[in-house]
Amino acid sequence: MRIGIVYVSLVPEEVDTVEDLFLIERDLATMDAGFQKLGLETPEWISEKRLTVNNEITSRVRAELLRRLKKDQARYESMAPKEEVRAQLRSNIAELEKKLGLNTAVKEE
Repeated sequence: MRIGIVYVSLVPEEVDTVEDLFLIERDLATMDAGFQKLGLETPEWISEKRLTVNNEITSRVRAELLRRLKKDQARYESMAPKEEVRAQLRSNIAELEKKLGLNTAVKEE
């Protein structure tokens, strides 16, 4: 049985998770180290596959970080400063009190 054939035909972009990519990279690194330990030349496909797997890991991690950054930026930009929120609430309260005929004033801080 040729286990290496699984890795030779592997397309990193088709691997479901980054965790699986880490496991594949570890297996490829182990094979590479085994060849090195025996003083043998590492097959080119192992080196090439390690590079493409590492590139895919980097790409996916970067995409996740960018997604989180955009989410946090959008959240940050949607948040008004406390002063703006308080001013808007004061205005809303004053308008409601006027409509209700109440003569209470919102305390300014």
